Amino acid sequence: MTTTLAPQPQPAIKGPARRYSIPLQLHYKATSKRGMVLGFGKTTMISSQEIIFAVGSGLEPGMNVQIALAWPVLLDDRVPLQLVLETTITGSHDGVAEARILAYDFRTRR
Repeated sequence: MTTTLAPQPQPAIKGPARRYSIPLQLHYKATSKRGMVLGFGKTTMISSQEIIFAVGSGLEPGMNVQIALAWPVLLDDRVPLQLVLETTITGSHDGVAEARILAYDFRTRR
């Protein structure tokens, strides 16, 4: 089951999205004009709308990227989970990428 984020009504005074500094291991798969880009990284900040993560190179603004995070909470206290995000890169500089979250899905992992 994939959950797509629908546009939300905007409050009259919009504050910044609440960001959480949660270091989670991740791997990503992106498509570019040159082919598939695969890599590993670690989150530095995450919110309901965006993710900022440390990566190698190869991610550029506008790229669509699937990011799988090793989720720290177990399902039924025994089954490991991963959070899979469908994102678009909005910025990349000095080994840090920022992406807008378009959809997310929790899945079980090995």
